[in-house]
Amino acid sequence: MTSPVFKQLYESTLADSLDEDAVLLDIGAKDGKIASALAESIGCRAIVLDIEFDDEAAGCNCDAVQADGESMPLPDNSVDAIISNMVFEHVPDEERLIAETARVLTDDGIFISICPNRAWPGDGHGYPVGMPWLPEGIGNRIAKPYDRQYGRGEEWYQVAYHPVWSVTVRRELSAYFDSVEFRSAALLEADLDRSDTKQRLLDTFAEPLEMALASDIGERLVEAVFPTPVYVSTRPKSPP
Repeated sequence: MTSPVFKQLYESTLADSLDEDAVLLDIGAKDGKIASALAESIGCRAIVLDIEFDDEAAGCNCDAVQADGESMPLPDNSVDAIISNMVFEHVPDEERLIAETARVLTDDGIFISICPNRAWPGDGHGYPVGMPWLPEGIGNRIAKPYDRQYGRGEEWYQVAYHPVWSVTVRRELSAYFDSVEFRSAALLEADLDRSDTKQRLLDTFAEPLEMALASDIGERLVEAVFPTPVYVSTRPKSPP
């Protein structure tokens, strides 16, 4: 998934962490554009991993690995940085994916993950507002016409739609990393066209969010309900 907001966040976070000898891994890369752009700007090597790539991925300057993120065919301690953009909600067991990121990262590696928060009623997958909150049986019936409309196949909801809570993601990250930081405030610093809808939305909420994030309690409350939580995880733990 390509987003100028997320690309800027990755770039600013990774700029001081990677050099030309580093290896960057993008899990769920799809078109490979973000990883390719980051590799070019930083000068490092990039690997893109997904179960199935878009046609555009063939043109990205990256090493492509077609595989499941829950079982990556990569050696231990072989990657210096990992990004995961809107992936957790598409895997049945996101904790297994998190465990894999900790396994393949070097000791001083960094993992940046972004996902939609189930606490938010809409999550950008084309479903009606409130879809993440519905029981699976009801959601399955509602999802079918939308999945047909978007050409996803009638089983997409059951196979590839698994909404996640930010509090659950933090707990799972903390089980595999010594340091987990909530960094969604960095989205407020995105440099976009002032006429852009996302920029106007960020500008509208910038001041109240900054006030809320100024205290520990406020930050926890924002984290619990923020629509797209960003986590930066470092110091992967050794497997038990």
